[in-house]
Amino acid sequence: MPSRRVLWTVAGWHRWLFVSDDGKSVVAGYGGMNLVPVDVTLKERVLFFYNRGKLVRSVTLGDLYKHKSQLRRTVSHYAWANGGEFNKANQFLLTLPYGRRIAFSAKTGRIEREVKDDT
Repeated sequence: MPSRRVLWTVAGWHRWLFVSDDGKSVVAGYGGMNLVPVDVTLKERVLFFYNRGKLVRSVTLGDLYKHKSQLRRTVSHYAWANGGEFNKANQFLLTLPYGRRIAFSAKTGRIEREVKDDT
């Protein structure tokens, strides 16, 4: 018989949210989704990794880029990402402008590798 017991929650409202297939990990993205203001600093937190409702790591722009000039300029903002998804290995794959892809551990939020193919 199904239980109606809440297993865990993530506080707040999130516009950009990715849930892993195992139902234990969630990645919340920046409130402006893939766009940040032009006056942003590399200290801006853009990804929030949760495991069973507990924040395990925040990723800043500085974790992804060495210089702000690497961000792609739009008419009014900078695009810092093109999208994200979970793969079959339960890694969060983040696609950056210009095609760079990074795989993060869903459980720890740590970068595991750069992705060279679609795995």
